[in-house]
Amino acid sequence: MRKTIYKEYDKESQDMLLQLDLKQHIIQILCIMFWGVIYIFPYIPLLIIEVREGSKLSTTTQIVIIALMLLYFVGFIVFMIIFFEVIVEISLLLAERIYFLVCTTKGKAISRKEFKTIKNVNEELYLLLTMQQCRGHCFSICFAICQALKNGSIEFIAIKEISTENNKEKDEKNFTMHVIYVNNGWAFDTYSSRQYPIDKMYEINKAKIYKAFSFAEISNKSYEEFKKEQLPGIEKWCRDNDCSVSWKVRE
Repeated sequence: MRKTIYKEYDKESQDMLLQLDLKQHIIQILCIMFWGVIYIFPYIPLLIIEVREGSKLSTTTQIVIIALMLLYFVGFIVFMIIFFEVIVEISLLLAERIYFLVCTTKGKAISRKEFKTIKNVNEELYLLLTMQQCRGHCFSICFAICQALKNGSIEFIAIKEISTENNKEKDEKNFTMHVIYVNNGWAFDTYSSRQYPIDKMYEINKAKIYKAFSFAEISNKSYEEFKKEQLPGIEKWCRDNDCSVSWKVRE
């Protein structure tokens, strides 16, 4: 992974990425490899027949077996070429679902029951979470999670910037502002769409803590009201702590 997917990043960023999104890449790769299993499977009975009964079979039968194997090989290749985009899309959709069930819902920040609550209260938010579509929109997503569950808090932290070999020499901030949803001593992270014990989350990201806001503190505010109220203080803190900030909203 360091020499392929993460090859453009520096060593420190690679260490962070391996902990944050390695599982997502592995699940995607396995789902794509599933088509290879489908391809190989029909060969198995034909190969068994050829190995066990090859000497007893007539020349015509052996030719038929070989012809069937070649025909299937050509047919599968043609099928893959024609439907390549569809196959990739299906594989990624399957990977999204598996990742959500195996990784996203595992933890104490948001229980499986609470994910159902989110679905009932804010179905659009639930779909974003199930499809891992919340990366880059941590402020608005965590705010929405907190309001949907009416529990927990949102916490602003400065995390170590992920750098490539090309941009690490540029005059850029070493940290970037990030928001996590915190509950029961655990954190939900929008970047990886996973839950971590809060101390583990700090450790992975080499975090500096700015401030946390409980549900009670944001319950009577809209996202825009909260943003307008808190942005000046956040920007000042970022200037003083070698941190950049980009406040986006998920449309």
